[in-house]
Amino acid sequence: MEFRIQDITDSTLAFNFSNSIDEEVNKHINILINYLNENDLDLLSVYPTYNSLIVTYNPLLTERKEIIQLVEKLNKLEKNYNKVKDQILNIPVNYGGKYGEDLEEVSKILSISEEQIIDIHSSKPYYVFMIGFSPGFPYLGGLDKRLECPRLPTPRVEVPAGSVAIADRQTGIYPFKSSGGWRIIGNTNLKLFDKKNENPSLIKPGIRVKFTPL
Repeated sequence: MEFRIQDITDSTLAFNFSNSIDEEVNKHINILINYLNENDLDLLSVYPTYNSLIVTYNPLLTERKEIIQLVEKLNKLEKNYNKVKDQILNIPVNYGGKYGEDLEEVSKILSISEEQIIDIHSSKPYYVFMIGFSPGFPYLGGLDKRLECPRLPTPRVEVPAGSVAIADRQTGIYPFKSSGGWRIIGNTNLKLFDKKNENPSLIKPGIRVKFTPL
């Protein structure tokens, strides 16, 4: 799989594999991340975006060309995506009412019932492309086109922690109380991020998330 190299800073490289959102590309990137985490180079961080691999390193310990050579080498290795077993994390959700203050409005915008929205949203697992925006916030792809809905015209100053929301063809979960412009349709009481844990984010790139109505 071909890629372009972009210098984000003097110690961060982006390896761009595509200009579009593609699950197979993202799986490829996550496999590369697993390989990189097993190598001997002193890398500060390695993480995915929708279609890029981001590597941050200490230029006093590691040269730019070393990272590029390693990524080029790993990128050529044969990868069998069918052997990558999908992990599915079930997320319990209270939909609508005080938990999902935008569900009624979304129902009007899309001209389908609130019950249909809940059924469609909870009908399948969603692939986790990346964690971003805030620590532990998962960007979940593959939202049914019937639920495609624009963001709020004006972002809220405060979105409750655990809010399950949709925007365009994406769905996600706010791990903390924060500002945000996605439309809230439900809420989960699961703690998505705990800095006390060795791996603080409950949801990780490359797994799948399945919402279960309560």
